[in-house]
Amino acid sequence: MQQAAATTSSRTRPAELEPRRLSSHELLRGDRRIVIEHGEARYTLLLTRNDKLILVK
Repeated sequence: MQQAAATTSSRTRPAELEPRRLSSHELLRGDRRIVIEHGEARYTLLLTRNDKLILVK
């Protein structure tokens, strides 16, 4: 029995090129503010009363 060759559509991208997705609910886990450390810098991710996200250094 022959195996069919896998074909890749021009509309699909390999998984390693797709950015990882996280929902804001996964990041915040019920909080309205989290601190993200990137190297020596700290950033604050805020969830506003109007359900908007703000990233502040």
